Amino acid sequence: MIFETDQQTLNDLNILGKYKANSIYSLFCQTVTEGGEVLLEQMFMNPLTDAAKIEERVAEFRWFEQYGKEFPLDSEASGEVEHYLMTSGFKMLPKIYEACKFRMLELIGNDPALELWREQVTQVIRYLCQVKEYVNSLHPSVESTPLKKQVQEVRRTLNNENMSELFRYGEKKKMSLKQLVRSDRILLAFERGALQEVLEFVHRVDVDTVVGRVARERHFCFAETTDKNDINIQIEGVSHPCLTKAVSNNMEITPERNLFFLTGANMAGKSTLMKSFGIAVYMAHMGFPVAAKRMRFRVQQGMYTSINVSDNLSMGYSHFYAEVLRVKKVAIEVSRNKQLVVIFDELFKGTNVKDAYDATLLVAAALAERQNCSLLISTHIIEVAEELKKKRDNINYEYLPTVMKGSVPTYTYKLEPGVTRDKHGMIILKNERVVETILGENK
Repeated sequence: MIFETDQQTLNDLNILGKYKANSIYSLFCQTVTEGGEVLLEQMFMNPLTDAAKIEERVAEFRWFEQYGKEFPLDSEASGEVEHYLMTSGFKMLPKIYEACKFRMLELIGNDPALELWREQVTQVIRYLCQVKEYVNSLHPSVESTPLKKQVQEVRRTLNNENMSELFRYGEKKKMSLKQLVRSDRILLAFERGALQEVLEFVHRVDVDTVVGRVARERHFCFAETTDKNDINIQIEGVSHPCLTKAVSNNMEITPERNLFFLTGANMAGKSTLMKSFGIAVYMAHMGFPVAAKRMRFRVQQGMYTSINVSDNLSMGYSHFYAEVLRVKKVAIEVSRNKQLVVIFDELFKGTNVKDAYDATLLVAAALAERQNCSLLISTHIIEVAEELKKKRDNINYEYLPTVMKGSVPTYTYKLEPGVTRDKHGMIILKNERVVETILGENK
């Protein structure tokens, strides 16, 4: 079963994008090999919904966080070796003909094509020798990780008779033409299938090394799955992974309190907190490290967010209508009794205050009926909370406070229980002397 989500959610949380500023993917895009980067992308695109598979991946990453050493290969050599092993082939008659041609040219003078071929084969041998040294140097505890079987296969391949012969050729300053043909045959005929599996191992270790390093250097934690019914999602000290010196918070959603209702003034940090929560949930289902001190969660079936919904000029949709369609899309998924994480930030910003109040109350109350889902909703319209209290008792109310220093609002970014009463929009407007600027009095 796949972890359900969509492009809007990925955009809201800024999950993907190698070159996007502050994307989560860019934190981990440090792989050396092309295959490692492809594997990393696949992991980001396909979070897991099987607790056993999540735990297995976490165990592997944890080992590299503790014991992982720097990957010994460089990207240029890796690309050339992968191209040689994955795209070349060995056919006896053409190779014999090519060798004879090279032999004739060698008698006449130095042939660039022969030297290129010799350099390619020599580079592959050096590369495989580095892999062999790396695998043999791994801490013995690797035998207790999910990598055990693959490590054993790679060691078996790189220590077999053919490869031992190959490594002896690689020790020579310059292989003879006969040795070159023999090496080419070993690489592309006798051991090609096994060496492709070696490359798959290299890609896997490449990703493991990066993830372990990020977890270690940034002090991220690995989330724990649970099958107990007392918790949906529990995070201690969650923060945004792309922010340095970020303020952290504790958040919890349980079956009894499955709607987390968040209030706070503008600039109090609501959107950042909601994104931090959503990113943590997404990364936990990937088995990747989370920007938190500790996290426990029951595996969910998917996640949908509505944080940065915009109008659609090509379709003729206003901002409000685009918001309604987004809520409808999520409502359809929720109605199918799935275990989903739903995050709505500032519902119905694109309409008047009265409609926004009525619509937010209506949707929040309806969502609260779906107790198999984990819900996080924020709003400026604090009056909604008072009415919700009358309708439902499965809601946890928390807010991000504003502290006034004279006439200047400041923000703690720390959650407190209850509903805010802060309304500082006019104070900010006055502090910035907007009206005076319009009237030409701001001199």
